[in-house]
Amino acid sequence: MNTIFWVVGDPSADLHCANIIRELRQLAPEVKHIGLGGQNMEREGFILLHDLCSSAIMGFVEVVKHLGDIKKLIKNAVNWIKEYRPQGVILVDYPGFNLHIAPMIKEFDIPIIYYISPQVWAWKKNRIKKIAQWVNKVLVIFPFEVPIYEKEGVECVYVGHPLLDKIPEMRAEREYVNPYKIGLLPGSRPQEIKRIFPVMLETAKQFLSMYPGTEFVVPAFNKNCVELIKNISNEFSVEIYEGDMGRVLREAHVGIIASGTATLESALYGMPFVLVYRTHPLTYHIARLLVSVEHIGIVNILMGRQVVPELIQGKATPSNINSLLVDLIQNSTFREKMIYDFKQLREKLGSPGAGKQTAIEILRTLGMYPS
Repeated sequence: MNTIFWVVGDPSADLHCANIIRELRQLAPEVKHIGLGGQNMEREGFILLHDLCSSAIMGFVEVVKHLGDIKKLIKNAVNWIKEYRPQGVILVDYPGFNLHIAPMIKEFDIPIIYYISPQVWAWKKNRIKKIAQWVNKVLVIFPFEVPIYEKEGVECVYVGHPLLDKIPEMRAEREYVNPYKIGLLPGSRPQEIKRIFPVMLETAKQFLSMYPGTEFVVPAFNKNCVELIKNISNEFSVEIYEGDMGRVLREAHVGIIASGTATLESALYGMPFVLVYRTHPLTYHIARLLVSVEHIGIVNILMGRQVVPELIQGKATPSNINSLLVDLIQNSTFREKMIYDFKQLREKLGSPGAGKQTAIEILRTLGMYPS
């Protein structure tokens, strides 16, 4: 039985990989897909050994706290691969986990594909040499990544950005009159929500005092996130959209977004936003020592300048966030310039079709592409 083993540890990657598996099932229906992933992949016929996406852990300090569980997961995954010997292994993003498991898999002489590669252009550039030793092919979602890998002798293919399949065009321009609808996007991991959502709520209260009648909408990755958001919100009124971030980004006038994939998704929809980020102080301090880019937001990194304002750690206060939020609402020049830059960003990323192109490259690399 032809089998591909996947290791996917990020909620947004779960969505992207579900789309790829759907394409793979059409191209090669006899191939089975199994491994560590998420519930969206499972709905596409993926055999889920462990829901790594719901329990994904970020940050240096946070990883140390869960080191025992992580080691056990790695051991179990490696044992399964060793026993059943799939035709190939696909590692998706999540480098803290995947770059530990890769050299172990390499010993079994099983082809390894890395999809959504680590951001070696931002930090830990020495990872490229490790990837060159362990991985057969890297499939990247940003065109500028190809020469970075090819310079080190890594076979690398740009397959397009998966969000363009989900968001083929920008939303229609909104009319900025009260009552407003504001999107609060604290992330998809419980640790992110606990750290940043209370700050977003305080900001929302300040904004509501200035603009009565404003609605606040929050996407939630799953039921656990829904309950966590409800508990933190307490008596403050927010509308929660479970599993439907797109609805928030289509409907809200502006948003407050925790740094991550949601910032790029918002830009592709054309929803103006303020980027905020808070993590454990030690995690942040270590990251700043390692990161070699000026901005942390992927939109700003891709554009090579500040397109959206970034409020990080101590600067991510309710008053600072609210000030920028009000500016986005009131200052049409500020807002329209941001939306124009979002259009430029879409052009940089190319056209839809990443899901099918990625599926084809996977099958080609593993010698399973149908004639």
